[in-house]
Amino acid sequence: MTDFIYEPYKTIFVRDLIKLSLDDLLSMMASLESGSAYWVDGVLFACFAMTESEELAKKEIQGQTYLDKVIFAKYDNYTKTAKLSTNMEINVLNVQKSRLYRDLISWLKKQPIWNE
Repeated sequence: MTDFIYEPYKTIFVRDLIKLSLDDLLSMMASLESGSAYWVDGVLFACFAMTESEELAKKEIQGQTYLDKVIFAKYDNYTKTAKLSTNMEINVLNVQKSRLYRDLISWLKKQPIWNE
């Protein structure tokens, strides 16, 4: 039988935090192939990984990863979809049960950009 080991990242480096209006975030997400945003604890967001490389792959094995940017907007209550001012809708995925994303949003709310 195969052994499975749960091993969360030890360190995640975030290169850029970008706070947008809800409409701007939704507009950007609608233009992307996936077209979905994540929601945790009053925050709608998307994470973008850095371009894969051999060096980054080695860091992954060591429990480290890099996010090129985290783009977010305050969004108090979860809804299955969010509507732009143009009435276009995008899907919203509730990832509240993910410890990783809950930790990310908790950390994000402590950053100076949160209150800007």
